[in-house]
Amino acid sequence: MTRHIIKSCLVAAALLTSAPAFAGSLENLERERSIMVSYLLDADLNVAQREEKIAFSKRRLADLERIALNDKALKESRSPLVLKIFKNYEMSFLVHSAAESGRSMPTHWLEGIGLSTSDLMNARSIR
Repeated sequence: MTRHIIKSCLVAAALLTSAPAFAGSLENLERERSIMVSYLLDADLNVAQREEKIAFSKRRLADLERIALNDKALKESRSPLVLKIFKNYEMSFLVHSAAESGRSMPTHWLEGIGLSTSDLMNARSIR
C-alpha cells in the first residue's frame, strides 16, 4: 500500500514538472518592464552600468511591445489583464509612449508615477 502511494506521488510529480511553462506576450512584457524598473532603482549601479542595462532592456522592451501590439489574440481578448494593459498604455508600453512624448524612458516612467526631476533633486539619499 505504501509503495503504491509513493509510486503514485512520484508519477504525479514527474508529470507536473514536465509540463511546459507558458508565458504570453503580456506576461513577457510585464516581466521585462519590471526588470527595467529594477535597474532604474538599483542604488548599487553606477551611472554607466545603469545606462547600459537600461539600453539593453529598452531594446528588449521595444521588441516585446511590438509583439504585444501585433498579437491578434490580444486584440480579440476581453480579459481584465488585457483591458487594464491597453487602458494604461502610457505605463504599459514604455518605449513607444516615451518616444511619442519625446522623453527618455526613465523620465517618462518616473513622471508617470508622479515624480518630477525637482522632486528627485530635493530628495535625500539615506542608506
